[in-house]
Amino acid sequence: MKYPGTIALVLMAVGLAGGPALGATETPAIVEVAEVTRGSDTAVMKLPGTVLSKQDAQISAEVTGRLVWVAEVGEHIDAGEPLAIIDDHLLKLQLRNDSAEIERIKADIEYNQRQIARLERLAEQNNTSRSGLDEVQSRLQMLQQEHRIAEVARDRTVYDLDRARVRAPFSGVIASRDADIGEYTEPGDPLLRLVNTDSLEISVNAPLRAARFNQPGSEVRVEGDGQQVVARIRAIVPVGDTLSRMMEVRLTLEPGYWQIGEAVTVELPDSLPADTLSVPRDALVLRDQEVFVYTLSPDNTAVKVPVITSPGRGTDIAIKGALQPGALVVVRGAERLRDGQSVKISSRRPSDGVDTAS
Repeated sequence: MKYPGTIALVLMAVGLAGGPALGATETPAIVEVAEVTRGSDTAVMKLPGTVLSKQDAQISAEVTGRLVWVAEVGEHIDAGEPLAIIDDHLLKLQLRNDSAEIERIKADIEYNQRQIARLERLAEQNNTSRSGLDEVQSRLQMLQQEHRIAEVARDRTVYDLDRARVRAPFSGVIASRDADIGEYTEPGDPLLRLVNTDSLEISVNAPLRAARFNQPGSEVRVEGDGQQVVARIRAIVPVGDTLSRMMEVRLTLEPGYWQIGEAVTVELPDSLPADTLSVPRDALVLRDQEVFVYTLSPDNTAVKVPVITSPGRGTDIAIKGALQPGALVVVRGAERLRDGQSVKISSRRPSDGVDTAS
């Protein structure tokens, strides 16, 4: 006679006895690991910045006249080349008039010099008064001064003739035009905007406290439009606005990354350097409002270690927790692990960034 109840109890006992055996044959999780590193790090603040040109000028007319040529928008102009040409016909006529005035005065000077020579000979023979000689000598001195004034007027006309061709003070691109051919200009009238697209800077408005942790010459990280570069601080203007309490920081930027006017994000240090532990950002696990990493025990089982994160740079992040430099943490496969689970290391990510098989 069969006893169903007894059979059920026997099967249950066999199942319980076989539980550990089945668990012992559980397949280890395949993971990738990296070392915990010690270094000096600082807290950073991410601030918006704008790409600017160090040479951005509104070019104006310097002489009066009608425009006969203006460079087109988008045209690249080398330093010293014309940006605009003003009709110089009247200036050329003025130059001819100035030259003629100089020649007239020179003729008067020569005549008075001959008069003085004759009067001096007569004075030696007592055939003329001394006052007449003094009068001619005074006239000669006045003519000599008029000659100098006329030369200055001629040189100024030559200078104005040169300024009738408005030349580029630096190489750049025409960004906009404010006047067109045929318009009459006066000194100071805006003609066009010239921008040097090869001499770039980044302008950042930062809190005043940043002046304590940054200095000209130090390097900071800049991100924008999927690109990352390291830029050098050129200048810090430690003068804050009374309303915003912000100051300006200027960074030197090599051309080829962003265009003038683009927005970027700049990471500025916000504390003094401090010794920290760092792990790759991929090692962090966020679960149930808790942040932790998995390290490995001597028998290759996962050990959960809660950590507190601090601002980091690049692919690493600073942490605080029960870890030591050189300890291994899981950087790939951690999202599927559980505390105490057996693992198998597939590869190891060294500090130099080259993976090696374990």
